Amino acid sequence: MTVSRGPEPGGKLLVADIGGTNARFALAATRGEDIDIPPPDIFLTADHASLAAALDAFLDAAGRPPLAGVAACAAGPVAGVGAAAHIAMTNCPWDVSVETLARVTGIASPRLMNDFAALALSVPALGAEDLHPVGSRLDALPRAPVAVLGAGTGLGVSALVFGEAHEIPVAGEGGHVDLAPANPREAEILAFLQSVHGHVSAERVLSGPGLVTLHAALAALAGREEPGLTPANIAARAYTREDGHAEEAVRLFCGWLGAVAGDLALTLGAQGGVYIGGGIVPGWLAGMPGLFDEEVFRTRFEAKGRFGAWLARIPVFVIRRADAALLGLARAARDPKP
Repeated sequence: MTVSRGPEPGGKLLVADIGGTNARFALAATRGEDIDIPPPDIFLTADHASLAAALDAFLDAAGRPPLAGVAACAAGPVAGVGAAAHIAMTNCPWDVSVETLARVTGIASPRLMNDFAALALSVPALGAEDLHPVGSRLDALPRAPVAVLGAGTGLGVSALVFGEAHEIPVAGEGGHVDLAPANPREAEILAFLQSVHGHVSAERVLSGPGLVTLHAALAALAGREEPGLTPANIAARAYTREDGHAEEAVRLFCGWLGAVAGDLALTLGAQGGVYIGGGIVPGWLAGMPGLFDEEVFRTRFEAKGRFGAWLARIPVFVIRRADAALLGLARAARDPKP
């Protein structure tokens, strides 16, 4: 049984990004204010009965180094506080909890957070090479609120605000806000989706499954029945311009993402910038240049009536760094106070 202890000076920072299929573990090291994160070890969650078993396997393979801090994240809201904090994952049976992290690692006060809260914590440490500006490269207002969102399996949303001594990540479920149309075509599509699903949230279309939903809706409205397609299929067909519905689905996706991002920026007063993560947009940027329609996004981002000029001054970036969430976790593990 591991005995709880405080952080060990010079020890490593154990970080864990836990998904439904894979869990990524790494031992980060600090060099002054800099943090070095090696390529993570990737564990299939199905291969291990619990988070404790996976952590033990990882630490055993690493030689059980002394630890200075521990932080983990997973998709979903954190329930409970302090030692009772945990995340109930819908697609993984693991007990993702502070109690498990503390028991296995011996660190008395590990950090546990939503995956997009971890992404938000990475923002102050990202360099220009880690970011792709959407539109002009504008200057963020120092220490102003930061907004983070990203489409992948779902639509993640978070924020970062600044206290006197600490950066404070704010996790939320903003992906489930209502989706609003901006023109007759979007109203037609939204009405169809409501007839099928009832409530239509932003995540209903701004996610991998959402892209499939959009494509199917467009086909149905045209009186066609499309074979089962994946998000990757739809993106590829839009990129090669072989499927008009795929092209429209991607264009709608970019516009609605811009609208939701603009709403988030207004709600938070995000003059510190808006940062796009998740798997979809960074993936398009890396593998299919030009598929993410930055002009459509930016136009809808700023189309907020009297506050259009205010939003035009807010920078938007796509996070290109693949291990950004691990970087955020390492920053949390180094500074365990929220």
